[in-house]
Amino acid sequence: MLTILVVAFSGCTEKQATKEPIQDKNNTIKEAGIGLQTANASSFLEDFNSINDPYKKTLFATGQGQRNASISNYENLTDALTKLQAKYKDNLPSEIKSDKQFSGDMMNVSDIVSGVKDEIYSGNLTDAHAKLEEVRPIFQQILTRNGLLPLSVALVDFHDTMELILDAANNKDAAKVLEIYPKADEKLRTVESISENPGVKAIRTNLDDLMNLAKENKSDELPAKASDLKASYVKVYLATG
Repeated sequence: MLTILVVAFSGCTEKQATKEPIQDKNNTIKEAGIGLQTANASSFLEDFNSINDPYKKTLFATGQGQRNASISNYENLTDALTKLQAKYKDNLPSEIKSDKQFSGDMMNVSDIVSGVKDEIYSGNLTDAHAKLEEVRPIFQQILTRNGLLPLSVALVDFHDTMELILDAANNKDAAKVLEIYPKADEKLRTVESISENPGVKAIRTNLDDLMNLAKENKSDELPAKASDLKASYVKVYLATG
C-alpha cells in the first residue's frame, strides 16, 4: 500500500447536495467571495491549502458519482500529498512540531486515502466517498488541538447539525425543524464570527427562512428551502481555501 502523508480537511458534499459541476469552482469562489480564514499566519496552513483543494474536489466528485473527475482529482491529490511527504520527511513546521499525535493521525489518514484507490478507478464511488469522509474528524482534531481554526473547521461543525435539519425538512417535519434549529443557529453563529462574507450570509438567510416556514407550518415548502440551504452551504464550502 502506498504510504502518503496527508494534511487535509473535508466536509460532506453528497450527490444530492447540488448539481453544480466541479469545473464551476472558480465561479463559486467569486460568488461566495471567500478565502481561508485563520487566526494567524501559518506555514502549515499554506501546505494544508496546497492539498485541500484537490482533496475536496475528489470528495465532491465521488459524491456526485463522476468517475473521470474522481480519477483526475484523486491523481492530483496523491501528487500533492507525495510532495508534502518529501517536505515533511525530516522537519515538521513549528505549528505542529510538538503534536505527539500528529504522526499517528497521518498514518491513519494515509491508509484511508490509499485504500480508496480501487474504488476511485473502477469500483463503487459511493463507497470511496464514505471512506474519504473518515478523515474529517481526524483533521478537525489536529487543527483544533494545535490552535489552527480555519473557516473550514467551523463550516464542517455546522454541517453535521445542518444535515439533521435538512433531513427533517425533507421529511416535511416542521416540529423537528424547530427542535433542531437552535443548535444549527448556534453552530452558524460560530461560522459568522469568523466570516461575514456574502456566501455565509446566504446560508443564514436560508436557515432562517427554513425556520420561519416551519413556524408557519408550511410543511410542503420545506424540502425546496432545504435544497436552497444545502446549495448555499456547498458554495461556501467549495470556495473555502
